Amino acid sequence: MSKIKYIISISLFLLMISCEKGNSTYFDSILKTEEGVFRGIQIGNSIEEVKSVENQEFLVDNMSEYLYYDYKLDMGNSYTISYDFSENKLYEIEVSIYFDVIEDANNVFTEFSNHFAKKYGEGKVATDGYTSWRTKSRLTGNGVEIAMINDSQEYGYISILISDLNY
Repeated sequence: MSKIKYIISISLFLLMISCEKGNSTYFDSILKTEEGVFRGIQIGNSIEEVKSVENQEFLVDNMSEYLYYDYKLDMGNSYTISYDFSENKLYEIEVSIYFDVIEDANNVFTEFSNHFAKKYGEGKVATDGYTSWRTKSRLTGNGVEIAMINDSQEYGYISILISDLNY
């Protein structure tokens, strides 16, 4: 009898795990980690701190107050990230995500919407189509806005802008 209970328990556990919906590999690659406001980075980080988190193989522009990365996801799908600094403090992150298939963009947009809602509460949808969330930087204490839009028309395109509201 205990053997049957054991088999049933294991079967139910495996069923629960298989039913749990995970995020897409696109979402996981772009987000990278749950830490920080985005990709393990906080508004207020230094250029050196951002560089230590990002893969330098994909660094395209490296200027005194600006970093630009260009990542490939797979055939026809990619994303870019630019970081803007003032006095060696990060004040803005801009992410542009490109997909060949609009449905992939729709799915990733939904995943990011759910992620930000879980982390920062329900977002506000503006008349221009942007959904935004507000939080505070752990480093500076300044208000931070995360604004995102799915601007897919002929191809999939998502834009995420993370800004220090005091800049």
